[in-house]
Amino acid sequence: MKKTLFISSSAIFSLLLLCGCGSSAKRIDPSGDQGLVTTGDINTRDWQDVSTRCVNSLIASGALNRADGRKSVIMISSIKNSTDRAVNTGLLTNKIRQSILASGKALTTTAVGAKGAEDKATRQVRDLENDDIFNARTVAKRGTVIAPDMSLSGEIIKAETRDGRKIEANYMFHVVMTDLNTGLAVWEDTFEITKQETKSIF
Repeated sequence: MKKTLFISSSAIFSLLLLCGCGSSAKRIDPSGDQGLVTTGDINTRDWQDVSTRCVNSLIASGALNRADGRKSVIMISSIKNSTDRAVNTGLLTNKIRQSILASGKALTTTAVGAKGAEDKATRQVRDLENDDIFNARTVAKRGTVIAPDMSLSGEIIKAETRDGRKIEANYMFHVVMTDLNTGLAVWEDTFEITKQETKSIF
């Protein structure tokens, strides 16, 4: 009797393995609600959501409005990851920069950043002025690069709550805009994303 039960259980286990071997890969709309939701990670939809809310809040605050009518130049500083996960914060800052540029309310610079220039070409091309194979008149001149007026920085914090098999993860994105002339924060806001997951009993 025990032997029969063992064979039956093995057969069921093998059947489950076979059922799980098939592939069902498909393309989905990254801006839609079909993407996977996990409490342990921040996904593309989360980055998109936070960046949109961030820029909408920034624009609504009026912090980018200038009396002289000129567009402010913003540098992207550091986004500190205070979660227990490896997070590519560049995905967030890139989307924020894209949204700022698309709004037409400000400009961003890649010539300076928290860890140096994001695009080193601005400085590199000016080093060509002493290279005699280049026409000096075509080399970008020194003293022409526009310095940033403001800096965008922030922090990502995660708080997790467990109740039995249910897990709730709350990600808080705190973002602040600093006036580089005065060092004063001219705008800051916190955006939250909360996810729930019920773990399988297995």
